[in-house]
Amino acid sequence: MTYLEGRSLFRKELKPLFEVKEIDFYFKTILKSFFKIDLTAIALDPHHDFNKSQEDQLVKALEHFLSEKPLQYIIGKSYFRDLTLEVNKSVLIPRPETEELVSWVLEDHNELSQNQTVLDCGTGSGCIAIALAKEQTKFEVFAVDVDPAVLEVGIQNALENNAQVKFIKQDILNLESLDLKVNIIVSNPPYIPPSEQIEMKPNVLKHEPHLALFVPEEDPLIYYRSILEYGMSNLVEKGLIYFEINPRFLTEMKNLILSYEMYTVEERKDIFDKMRMLKVQKK
Repeated sequence: MTYLEGRSLFRKELKPLFEVKEIDFYFKTILKSFFKIDLTAIALDPHHDFNKSQEDQLVKALEHFLSEKPLQYIIGKSYFRDLTLEVNKSVLIPRPETEELVSWVLEDHNELSQNQTVLDCGTGSGCIAIALAKEQTKFEVFAVDVDPAVLEVGIQNALENNAQVKFIKQDILNLESLDLKVNIIVSNPPYIPPSEQIEMKPNVLKHEPHLALFVPEEDPLIYYRSILEYGMSNLVEKGLIYFEINPRFLTEMKNLILSYEMYTVEERKDIFDKMRMLKVQKK
């Protein structure tokens, strides 16, 4: 199979699922990620043959796309700000909206005279914790998650990106056992109720970890409440909590936060004009 024939095969098989430009992007990404083939190779040498091993890998990748497996899981990595991160079925694929949450934290702490302790609750791939540790050297970053398999991914990503992050196995719903005084808490916890599954893309619903996506229908703010409770005793005076939220629960979130007399709240929209982030300050 030549490069040109491989691209034609991708276009033919994936046409029912994707636009041609998207298919070509996927094909070129597979060539670069799996085989280190330069993206200009198709134009410069379209009749060059894949070897047998490459052809087998290409066909396997095509099967993954046909099952609507996300590109990031197929190539085993994702990009977040300036980071290249390992991802697998244990962790969510980092989103652009979460990059904006990190930006907000960094904007507020671009000039620090002393170290600040940061806690990332529900770290997943480690994207938030690692980005903060890399981009603000006065941050001492701790990251917690309940799943050992998830923590393995985060630890590996921190090592590969030369970031100093301390990972801890901890359930967000049991934070009271974590004895740590912090200046900043950041969290992008699960926030999708099961009733919203009908609106989700199949590639997300079929392949990304439900533990990191969904919350109980009857208590969608369960993780936020636990973090706010933890902040009452473990967040320093004037300390900050940064949340990524489900925009549908904006009013409920603000009411929850303000039910604690010690907190104030500020909101911010994401690049898609959705109210996606909240900043909570302890009085």
